Amino acid sequence: MNNETDAVQVGPRQLPADSFTDSDIVRIELGSSAVSIARRLVRYVQMVGEDQAQAGDYVRLAKVHYANDSLLKEAVIAERVRGTSWEVLAEALGVTSEEAEKEWGGAEARWRRETPVTSVYRKDPGYFAAAADECIATGNLGRIGPAGGRPLSASLDAAAHVTGRDVAAADQAFAGAPVCAHCSR
Repeated sequence: MNNETDAVQVGPRQLPADSFTDSDIVRIELGSSAVSIARRLVRYVQMVGEDQAQAGDYVRLAKVHYANDSLLKEAVIAERVRGTSWEVLAEALGVTSEEAEKEWGGAEARWRRETPVTSVYRKDPGYFAAAADECIATGNLGRIGPAGGRPLSASLDAAAHVTGRDVAAADQAFAGAPVCAHCSR
């Protein structure tokens, strides 16, 4: 985070939903997935600590968490939306670019077709940004409360018109994601 974003506090719930770019929404969704996984893992650790498991529960639940872990899929979609090539992703994943695109290309295409009707993240991105801020700033895995800061929200394109952050420069530095519609007017 740079000094430009420190000067103005951005309340993500006050920003219009249409001011969030695809890059914003995919980052919010990825952060939300990570928080969700962290919550499940905390519950898993509690089960282990309380020793209330039945025979086989440790493995059964670990297998469920592993099988349902969407973080990698969300991360691939986030990278693609932000402009990362299949070649770069393939190298990071240890597969060919054709294998990477075959595995995750459909998920990316489905994500791009989502609307505020089909996606809670597109309907109310500010809510999920605030939840991610809470987790990042305080380590609290619960629902939204008073956050100690807004580390994710302050870096979103939707917040750029409030903070004065240079969206075009930030997007160019990553991979050329679309510029905030409100700031490019």
